[in-house]
Amino acid sequence: MSLFTLCLLLAAALLHASWNVLVKQARQKEVFLWWAWWVGGLGALPLLVVLPVVPRAAWPYVLVSGLAQAGYSLALTRAYALADFSQAYPLARGTAPALLALWAALFLNERPTGLGIVGMALLLLGLLTVGGLFGRARQPVGRAALAAALGVALTISIYSVIDGAAVQIAAPLPYTIIEFLVTALALTPVLLWRYPPTALLGEWRANWRRILAVGVLILLTYAMVLAAYSAGRVGYAGAIREVSVVFAALIGWRWLGEGFGSVRLVGALLIFAGIVMIAVAG
Repeated sequence: MSLFTLCLLLAAALLHASWNVLVKQARQKEVFLWWAWWVGGLGALPLLVVLPVVPRAAWPYVLVSGLAQAGYSLALTRAYALADFSQAYPLARGTAPALLALWAALFLNERPTGLGIVGMALLLLGLLTVGGLFGRARQPVGRAALAAALGVALTISIYSVIDGAAVQIAAPLPYTIIEFLVTALALTPVLLWRYPPTALLGEWRANWRRILAVGVLILLTYAMVLAAYSAGRVGYAGAIREVSVVFAALIGWRWLGEGFGSVRLVGALLIFAGIVMIAVAG
């Protein structure tokens, strides 16, 4: 992995944790993030005139990935409504690599190496620590919050595999723009069913500046990650980007004033170390 790609992933990780904080702080989190998807997609739509065309072969990828992103959005906002940021974010992001490793063992007959087993052990230890089920942070995450975090992890594992394959045949930025529009469209019926139009417009009027910022940051961070995917191995790039769990634990502790901050930061570091080991072992 080149130094440029590494810096790209680290910057994307920090920006990803930052926009997630804004979502966590929103009053109507689902509506806030729905608007952000529209901002990211429609705001960048004119760029499609000058960007490479997304080939027909990539359209199945973008449609399925967009639907997975919609599920991710619903699960993510649910997790943030039920748990601390420094707890929900590392649980959600850290469980996804564990799911990928499990699926590889079950369905692809890929037996983990010794280093991979050590990585899984560190990852599990970190998840238990962050989840308040182990160590001094005796504040177990609730079942509903845990289910939502696992839903986030599931959708992450789905769209990460799809997007990693898609950027081998499509340019990252136009692919991302179209995927955002698919995500926003897929969420629209759900939001219209759950909220009256006055609530949707009210969230925009109250937080349009933050929504604009998140829309831009989502597009920027995702395009940066896909560019890194296209430049190197998806497994390695995906592992490095998960340093965002460390940033999230630190932000929740130092900026949001959440409890058990130091313990959750240690747990996040264990999660990141485990993810890197799994990627190296693969």
